Amino acid sequence: MFSIYLLEDNLEQQAYYMKVIKNTIMINDYAMKLVCATNDVEKLESSILDQEQGLFFLDMEIGSQTDAGLKLASKIRQKRPFAQIVFITTHDELAFLTLERKIAPLDYILKDKTLENIKSKIIEDINLARAQYVEALYHQQKLFGYRIGSRYFSVPMNELVMLYTVKERPGSVTVIAKNRQAEFPGNLNNLEEKYPNLFRCDKSYLVNLDHVRSFDAQARQLQFNQGLVCKVSFRKARDLTKLLKKHVS
Repeated sequence: MFSIYLLEDNLEQQAYYMKVIKNTIMINDYAMKLVCATNDVEKLESSILDQEQGLFFLDMEIGSQTDAGLKLASKIRQKRPFAQIVFITTHDELAFLTLERKIAPLDYILKDKTLENIKSKIIEDINLARAQYVEALYHQQKLFGYRIGSRYFSVPMNELVMLYTVKERPGSVTVIAKNRQAEFPGNLNNLEEKYPNLFRCDKSYLVNLDHVRSFDAQARQLQFNQGLVCKVSFRKARDLTKLLKKHVS
């Protein structure tokens, strides 16, 4: 699960940003979660999960401290070099300090813009952070592991083709890999969180895009090198098209 954090001391603005973030996650069915939204620097710092990745929307000025968010960003960057940081602030004159302190923010959103502009920027940053996260994970070589009874099995991720469930066998997942097919107790939601390099193309399928042969966008159907096919939900078709374009470019 990719975690998002929000630091904002104006409660009205905080509520608006929270709504935009949560709606973006829900509409796109992203495996993301708004872990903390607060006006307290210490509370946000203590809520940070032990993960390398994460997206932080930080107000620069908290109370009377004009650089409270900047100081927090420096701590985040030191401990989590791969975290994505976005400043939402009225202090555009402090932008140079982010360079001086080597924070390398993903974006800098100014509060003097319209609410619609701010909303658009937040959505854009969430989409960009997720795309970069998925892209990084996609190329990591991993093993997929599962258990049947007391026996544990593993499959090289580059050999795994897909995981799927069927209504007739609730609580069971079928794994298809090169020269292997097995059924084991499991849940696709949990597996999606554990293996974010796999793509959830439908509520019943998790697939490895390395094995995709073609995608029929009109029929919303994926075909794999092994002759296997699976459907793609309407909501996931757009994301899949973008990923496949990057994958072949």
